[in-house]
Formats: sequence, structure tokens, C-alpha cells
Amino acid sequence: MLTYEKALKKLLCRVPATRTASLSLQESLGRVLACSIVADIALPPFTKSFVDGYAVHNKDLGRAPTELAIIGEVAAGSRPQLQLSAGQTVKIMTGAVLPPGAVAVQMVEKTRQVSSSTVEVLEPVRKGENMALPGSEVEIGSTVLRPGTLIGPAEVGVLASFGYEKVEVCVAPTSAVISTGDELIELDQDPQFGQIRNSNAHMLSAQCRDLGLQVTTFPIVPDDPKSTEKVFSEALSYDLLIFSGGVSVGEHDYVHRILHEQQVDIFFHKVSIKPGKPILVGRKDQHLIFGLPGNPVSALVTFELFVRPAVRRWMGIEDGQLQQITGKLLAPVGHRPGRVLFKPAHTFWDGSGFQIRPIETKGSADITRFATANSLLIVEQDATCLQAGESARAMLLSAYYERGDRREVQSH
Repeated sequence: MLTYEKALKKLLCRVPATRTASLSLQESLGRVLACSIVADIALPPFTKSFVDGYAVHNKDLGRAPTELAIIGEVAAGSRPQLQLSAGQTVKIMTGAVLPPGAVAVQMVEKTRQVSSSTVEVLEPVRKGENMALPGSEVEIGSTVLRPGTLIGPAEVGVLASFGYEKVEVCVAPTSAVISTGDELIELDQDPQFGQIRNSNAHMLSAQCRDLGLQVTTFPIVPDDPKSTEKVFSEALSYDLLIFSGGVSVGEHDYVHRILHEQQVDIFFHKVSIKPGKPILVGRKDQHLIFGLPGNPVSALVTFELFVRPAVRRWMGIEDGQLQQITGKLLAPVGHRPGRVLFKPAHTFWDGSGFQIRPIETKGSADITRFATANSLLIVEQDATCLQAGESARAMLLSAYYERGDRREVQSH
């Protein structure tokens, strides 16, 4: 049975090639950049003022208080038509072009208007203060964004600054979520004895949407081989197939059998982790296929450990794994050696470091208690116990960390 690290490495080496598409600037938000973005102009393209104030000549630097003659005004977007000499100044606005002869700007708050033609500079100013030279932010021809960058509002601003109306981005895979099991019923039904509502389909679909994927949720598939084979054939119209249930070794677990029959290239079936040991991952042509365990916590955790990094790699992000931190454990944790344990936890920053509080659950079906977690405490496979106060590692669940962190910090 593979370790988590070896299984993940094997998976990431087999992720299908990323497809690209050209989208409008606004459509690119939330996508991953597929090409380098090069500056077609320098920023700033001219010597500009950072503040509203008064331009200062080189010979007037360090002199304060001193009165200067106002010989004009320069607004943003206008071209200066005058030359500054010693003893002179121009009133200048934020973003405006400095006139020739100006080597600094004193902000208006540090001046006093003496008359309509005279201003007193109250504090000295240094050469280059409150101004920027051409190309001091970005030189023309330099690379400002690299492939693999997730496009957020700031990146949209960068793209707009350099005239990119269209952007080449990585195409997110289409995804299908398929729950199997005779015990499952739809949400609007009342469970009878032995039945449970199909929570996994909605949970996994939400995890897909959190990744920015468009997802289709299939109707519940009963535990029989013909139904499983039929839904597999239908789901091959999608890039990413996520099965929930039917991957263990029970008499009525058909997903792994059908995948073998359909000549899916199985990367691994079972990984030395808890929860989620029965996970199955494979590929058929350009389709990536995950068989996740049916227990809700196992399904959620294996999605975060395997599906999330694989999909992010597929979308062009090189490092798509959950962020790991080291912090102080606030309670002891017992462990039966043999598999790496990913235990739900609250992780928060107390001002000096991360604190990790493990959460006790009733098992891999206890999604109610797991819903209060924002991280996964990592207990190595050979450990028998972690003591309170010792250093421990945890993975931050990106979709839940901010919420959990805020709640936990307020409780202290």
C-alpha cells in the first residue's frame, strides 16, 4: 500500500495536459494564466508626482522654511509647458508630470499658501521625494506576470495596465460527481430504516465549485454492476469523474470492478492514510477518475488531499497542495501506528505562533463535528501519541480556515 506522499506524487505525474483558451479580461477573473505577460510600456511612463503638492528645484532642496514663487499648475494628464528654476515652484497634482527642473515634490500638507503667487515650504524635502522616475516601477519589456498565476482583482489591474483585452488562460476541467449506494435517498425524502440522505454529492459538488469548476451532479446510482457501467459511460463526457462509494472490497462495491473492466489505468487503490484508505485513482484517455470512500469525512478529506492538488495542477497551478504549518498542539492525541492520520482540528494564530486544537469525532461518518474544523492535524504513521505542548504539523483547509480562525481567535 502506498504512502500518502508516494500516492500523491504518482497522481500528479499523470494529470492530463492543461488546455488553454483566450478570454476577455473580465472573464479571466479566477482563472489561471497560461502565458507570460510582458510590459509594453514603462511604469510610470513619465516622471510623476505621488502627491498633491509643490514641485521643488534642486537648489531649493533642504531649505525650510522658504518661500517659492508659484509660476503655474500641472494637473494629471496635462503636459507641463514651463521650466522650473531656483526659487520657483508649480502646484502639482497626484499623478501629474513633473516639469523640467523639478527634482522633488513637497506635499501640500507641509506648505502654507502665502498669496496667490507665493507658497511657503515649511519642511525640507529630499531629492526624489514624493515622485517616481520613468520605469522605476516596471521597465518596458519586463515580465510582470508568469504562467500559473491565479488571476485575482490585482492581476486584472496589471493586465489592464498593459493593454491586455484578451488573456490566454488555462481551461478548468468539466466535472461530474456520482454517488453510489442502495442506502442513499434524495434530500427531499424522509429516511426510512437503513437509509441516509445523499449528502456526499452536495458536499463534493461544493468542493468542486470552491475550486472554480463547473460541476454536474448525477442521480443516485444503485449498487448493481449494470447501473454502474451505464453511469460510467455517460460520465465520460466530462473530464473529471468523482465517484463516492463503491470502492471498498464489499460484495456490493462495484465501482472499482467496473473501472477495471472498462480498462481504466488505475494508479493506485488504497493508500496508507486514515481516513480514506480505500481511495482509488486512475485515468482513461484524458479523463481523470477518482473513487472516494462513501463515508462523508473520508470523502471530504480525500478530496482535499488528492482531488484538489490534482485539479489545480490540471488548471496550470504548479503547487496546488494544501498549505502546511507548524504549531503548538493544545491537547494530546493518541494514535494506532500503521497509517498517517489526518485528524480534524482548529488552527489559529495567537499573535506569537499557530495553535492547533484537535477535534474528537465519532469516526469517518461524523461530518457534523468535522464541520467545525478548519485544518487537518498530521500524525505520522509510526507515532503512538502526540503530547500537548509539543510541535505538530497541520494542513489548512483553504475553504474553511478563515472562518474557523476568526471564531477561534474570538473565543480566546
